[in-house]
Amino acid sequence: MITGVTMSNGKAEKELMVKKADALTSLQKQFVDNLFTPGTTHVQAAIDAGYAERSAHVAASRTLRLPHVQEYINACVAEAVQTHSIRALSQVAQLSTSAKSEYVRLQAGQDILDRAGHKAIDKSMVALRGEVNVVIDLS
Repeated sequence: MITGVTMSNGKAEKELMVKKADALTSLQKQFVDNLFTPGTTHVQAAIDAGYAERSAHVAASRTLRLPHVQEYINACVAEAVQTHSIRALSQVAQLSTSAKSEYVRLQAGQDILDRAGHKAIDKSMVALRGEVNVVIDLS
């Protein structure tokens, strides 16, 4: 699951990922990597990694509770989020310039500005003219 994608800290992040991967057995690493296959359950990921089919659900559950396995999963998730967020931003930028619909280009541009911290201020103003009479009858 660990790819050559560099993160914000570059080399240091990659070294940290390698350390986390080194703390796992090859079976554990394969199991976690299989979890990131779309549509794969934790039991199927365990079987595909090489755990016995008869006890795969127990092995998967025990493996997922190990702290070093959880750290590796978190690192893989962080890497996946970063990779996909770069692709998503690229897609939004492309939509802002080349979408056929003017509305789509506008929304994409606004989304880019929002993410850059330049979100429009939400304002609402209520104006009331005249008199307001409130009568409470307690009888």
